Amino acid sequence: RSCRSLFSFASADRTIRAVQGAETAARPPDTGARSGTPRLSLLGVDKPPVMSSNSGIRIPSRMPLLLTHEGVLLPGSTMRISVDTSRNMQLVKSRLLKGTSLKSTIIGVIPNTRDPEHDTEDLPALHRIGTAGLAVQVVGSNWPKPHYTLLITGLCRFRLIQLLKERPFPLAEVQQLDQMEQLSADGHLGELSQHFYQAAVQLVDMLDMSVPVVAKLRRLLDSLPRETLPDVLAAMIRTSNKEKLQVLDALGLEERFKKTLPLLTRQIEGLKLLQKTRKPRPDDDKRVLSVRPVRRGLQFSLDEEEEEEDSDDTALLERKIRAANMPEPALRVCLKELKRLKKMPQSMPEYALTRNYLELMVELPWSKSTTDCLDIRAARVLLDSDHYAMEKLKKRVLEYLAVRQLKNNLKGPILCFVGPPGVGKTSVGRSIAKTLGREFHRIALGGVCDQSDIRGHRRTYVGSMPGRILNGLKSVGVNNPVFLLDEVDKLGKSLQGDPAAALLEVLDPEQNHSFTDHYLNVAFDLSQVLFIATANTTATIPPALLDRMEVLQVPGYTQEEKVEIAHRHLIPHQLEQHGLTPQQVQIPQESTVDIISRYTREAGVRSLERKYGAICRAVAVKVAEGHKVAKAEHVPPGPDAAATVSVLGD
Repeated sequence: RSCRSLFSFASADRTIRAVQGAETAARPPDTGARSGTPRLSLLGVDKPPVMSSNSGIRIPSRMPLLLTHEGVLLPGSTMRISVDTSRNMQLVKSRLLKGTSLKSTIIGVIPNTRDPEHDTEDLPALHRIGTAGLAVQVVGSNWPKPHYTLLITGLCRFRLIQLLKERPFPLAEVQQLDQMEQLSADGHLGELSQHFYQAAVQLVDMLDMSVPVVAKLRRLLDSLPRETLPDVLAAMIRTSNKEKLQVLDALGLEERFKKTLPLLTRQIEGLKLLQKTRKPRPDDDKRVLSVRPVRRGLQFSLDEEEEEEDSDDTALLERKIRAANMPEPALRVCLKELKRLKKMPQSMPEYALTRNYLELMVELPWSKSTTDCLDIRAARVLLDSDHYAMEKLKKRVLEYLAVRQLKNNLKGPILCFVGPPGVGKTSVGRSIAKTLGREFHRIALGGVCDQSDIRGHRRTYVGSMPGRILNGLKSVGVNNPVFLLDEVDKLGKSLQGDPAAALLEVLDPEQNHSFTDHYLNVAFDLSQVLFIATANTTATIPPALLDRMEVLQVPGYTQEEKVEIAHRHLIPHQLEQHGLTPQQVQIPQESTVDIISRYTREAGVRSLERKYGAICRAVAVKVAEGHKVAKAEHVPPGPDAAATVSVLGD
């Protein structure tokens, strides 16, 4: 689209502030003044002078020249100019940095020049019409090489009469061109200026008044003299340097109006085209434009497609916030942060932090939950098929289901399975989630020594993130999952705090309905979460934490229970893991008893499963060798006592 970018708002905001000082700036020299010049602040505290038809400012007849190829400075506009050539550097150092009077800050800006590539002695061809400007600000740096950036406000036009010297910087004799005829209500010039004013008002009214620069510009159109409008508007709308140069060369007021009016009309037509082709929105009948940086930070464009994408993202985020069905305190915090986000530029580091925070608030399951499966008979069958023995744990789960049938809003119990390694504490927790029809999430707490892992970091820190509890809720997407806090007896303690103390609020049924994560900083209800902790011993668990949990002892397995577990679960699992079939490996119960009694004297079954893995690998080697030699050759069935000794050792 040819008219995507409309305004140069980076310079427009500075230009508006400069133009607003036209009424009070530039008094005649005071005879009692110290230097005979108006008192003006070069840093913008007082308004810099701007030329108008009644202005009493007179520029010096001899002025240093600043050669620029970056743009065209028009009277009444403000522009940033980079200084990197030797002539311009000498001008800044000798004139601007060492000067003490207002006269030393007035320089001539010559547009449409090309700096010599090798900085030769010969000057390039100079344009005969330039703009006298006031250096409002000088910013310099020595890295990676010395350079300066000038903020210059245009005062008036001048004609180059004679070049007096070229080194160390150009100095020329100039003639001031600020005599403009007065406008009258009647006559051709008055009609032309009125038509131009109406076109400018039409263009500004088509923009969004919520943008501060647009609102300032609308007020400025009513207060500015009509003869200054062509220069001010030409500096703001997106035009080429060639078109601005034509406006600069228009010395007559009528010619200047005629040069600028087509540019203004082109922007209006382009904006109308954009409004016709944009996607209609039910809640927005006015085009919303935003300020976007383009090219060296000198100009801001109003990009329809990019703005629509960003606006859609923000609107989508707001819709998600309102649809999350979060509590009223959390909703107020989100809307407040969203309001701040809309005012932030995307270049600010806090923009990404705030957006990540809002996205987390949206993704948390404030009101999403799963429906519990309360069929006790089906739950008993499922538990018996997954686990052999463990009658005490199964009984407790069935009791919870029975109470849930009688009372819907039952708080989740805090269970702690204590037993030796390898007895199936973690797998029982997964089976409980499967029985209830809930999501399952495991949090490994072994070696955790920072309380921020539980409660999160405060957002004031770099790289802050929520704790593991909220991250787990975000992962499962519901507010009533089964959380397995594995190895709770192996929590550490360090200078970063005690994570066991942070768990006190999480595992307390009287407090976890308003759990507050440091990152979230709003209360979240954990009362519907079924927490299951596992531990090998209660000796290392703090008494305050142990008091909040219902401890269920999980004893080790007897030899008969191990035999049943091996043939129901371990052997089929190992055969599947090694790609074998029951016809290729047959392990009788006598061999299982022999393996248990001679090789795995432990409370759990982990070592027993590893032994079966060793047997399956030995058989896999024989199967592979047998297929290589002769595929029809019979592979002898599973191991006898001698084969077991050869595989597992004495």
